[in-house]
Amino acid sequence: MARPSEYSFDLSKEICNEIALGNNIIRILESDPKYPNWTTFRRWKNNNDELRTLYVSSQQDKALALENEIDDLRDMLITKEIEYPIYNALVNTLKWKMAKMYPKVFGDKTDVTSGGEKIQNTTLQIEIIKPSED
Repeated sequence: MARPSEYSFDLSKEICNEIALGNNIIRILESDPKYPNWTTFRRWKNNNDELRTLYVSSQQDKALALENEIDDLRDMLITKEIEYPIYNALVNTLKWKMAKMYPKVFGDKTDVTSGGEKIQNTTLQIEIIKPSED
């Protein structure tokens, strides 16, 4: 069976649902010949606003799903199924991925205040003075 090349929103929704559950897009596409290959999916995404929006949303949902993996790792640490250094490395990797997939929720927050107070808008005025010719 040949992989599809014509855009299908229903098939795209199915793929994005798998992403939202925490699965890797390339692994999803390779898992079933009814799915397009990675090159075709990228073309679909780049040419279709509805898919692009759905894909971004599914990546954000995937970031939320990764919280479950962190909880699972915590449970494994508590029951001594994994050692702390392994737990720490895996959790830091997941946190990094979550911040990249959904920076608004999981990204680093930048404080744009000064001592907790908002910085007032100020105007900078520059005066250029031509040296006198003596």
